[in-house]
Amino acid sequence: MLWRSGNESVDTREEEEEQIELSTTDQQMLSGSEGLARQKALSIVTRMARLQRATSLVDVTQAHIDGCTYIGPASLQFAQKLLEWGATVRVPTTLNAISVDLARLHEVSEELGRPAASLAEAYLKMGAKASFTCAPYLLETAPKKGEQVGWGESNAVVFANSVLGARTQKYADFLDACVAITGRAPLAGCHVDRSAGVVLHVKMDLSKVDDAFYPTLGYLCGLKAPRLIPAVVGLESLSPTRDDLKAFSAAFGTSSSAAMFHLVGLTPEAPDLQSVLDDDVQVINLEKEDFLEVWKDLDADSPCDVDLVSLGNPHFSLEEHQRMAELCRGRQKHPDVQVVVTSGPQVLEKSRRLGFGTELEAFGAQLVSDTCWCMLGEVVPAPSSILPPQSRTLITNSAKYAHYAPGTTSFSDQTSECISLRSSMPLMTTCHFDVFRLNIPMPHWF
Repeated sequence: MLWRSGNESVDTREEEEEQIELSTTDQQMLSGSEGLARQKALSIVTRMARLQRATSLVDVTQAHIDGCTYIGPASLQFAQKLLEWGATVRVPTTLNAISVDLARLHEVSEELGRPAASLAEAYLKMGAKASFTCAPYLLETAPKKGEQVGWGESNAVVFANSVLGARTQKYADFLDACVAITGRAPLAGCHVDRSAGVVLHVKMDLSKVDDAFYPTLGYLCGLKAPRLIPAVVGLESLSPTRDDLKAFSAAFGTSSSAAMFHLVGLTPEAPDLQSVLDDDVQVINLEKEDFLEVWKDLDADSPCDVDLVSLGNPHFSLEEHQRMAELCRGRQKHPDVQVVVTSGPQVLEKSRRLGFGTELEAFGAQLVSDTCWCMLGEVVPAPSSILPPQSRTLITNSAKYAHYAPGTTSFSDQTSECISLRSSMPLMTTCHFDVFRLNIPMPHWF
């Protein structure tokens, strides 16, 4: 690869070819015969492979780009430069949630809203699909067990590796686009190594768990295994839904840098503990006290009025739309409580077509698409219709958002977390949140 710095030109092709086994197609891309965009993109991929000490690359069947989220002018310039060089995606590619709900673009300042929309448009022009979801595993294109993919977005990566049995690393912004443009990725990380480095043994009564259990456990497992792939035992009696595993994956991906987990007896690569262990590893017991400590860490520390109920991080599934519609039927939200649900455009369209969306909107919920909670207000200010500036306290069923909300919104002191969807209903309709008097947020499994 020929790089020019000032008046000096450095040819890195020889160094790359010495360390990375390149296919004929790789060599053609690096020579520039498939265009400047692919040449530059594969140079970045091979450089990353060398940093990871990989000796070869792997074909991926699909990609998911997280870099479509606007984080400043550089993110837009990167995509526009690729487009100027003629970039097109080489494999089917989905796009993550973006920084704006395109239907509410008029509610966002032109200064930031327009660049955020332009960034999404740039990747669409490269051939990516307008999926705009942080939960691509909910789409019909979700990968199968053993499929090599190149995904960005932490919760999606963790779910793909752990629950679907697909294979991907956590591809960072910009690198994910390079993988999509070349269809190649470093043969490293979870593309090849899936062994557990620690065993986490859940030792508590699980007879009364609800949907708040899974994000709490996921966050706890991430804290106990911040870098290693864990094998979690003690859950064999449970039958978690896809939404439970979605919540677990998002929470785990928030508190751990590992790209996957194994739930022994539940996830596809862990029929038993020995299947995922290479050597003897440390065993850490997870007791009731550990769960309480995590709950207190993420939960508000005083009773207060609820301003916002935040749902859909990761994006709500069709099943969650249905379940919430059933819970909301015949009710009205409290006028002082904002209820906002984010989901991907494909799921939202199905929800409306089946009548779930209509029931939620009749209840008073706002249905937001294209963006998600971790993007709202991070760089591009969220519309006041979604995040009223006077709001100070939120309730969410997402450990991920309870972790991030204090740093990305005005909810700096009073963020509550991890109540089940059913338990959130009284808070949407009565407004007051008092764990001791109403006995709502504290799970029955404590």
